[in-house]
Amino acid sequence: MRRWIAGFVLAVTATCVSSCGTEDPVPDVVVEISNVQFSPMDVTVEHGGTVEWRFDDGGLLHHVESPGLFDSGITGDGTFRHTFESVGVYEYSCSVHPYMIGVITVL
Repeated sequence: MRRWIAGFVLAVTATCVSSCGTEDPVPDVVVEISNVQFSPMDVTVEHGGTVEWRFDDGGLLHHVESPGLFDSGITGDGTFRHTFESVGVYEYSCSVHPYMIGVITVL
């Protein structure tokens, strides 16, 4: 009986690990940050879509922001995600490198 219970607990745990919800939504679009640029610079997502910025510039600090909408904070690695709840066109930039600009179009 103990073996059966242990097997049952293990099966339930494995099922939850593989199918339970995650904290972060899966990104609809990924913007790479490397070579001191956003790639791609302009992207389009559906209403409710999530954009992920991946900081992959050798530790160089960047700051992805659209004032009043989202702010990654200054970082040199990792990722930042934002889910767009309203239709519109949103410009964003890197405050550390002001010539780095991009546009998110939400349909």
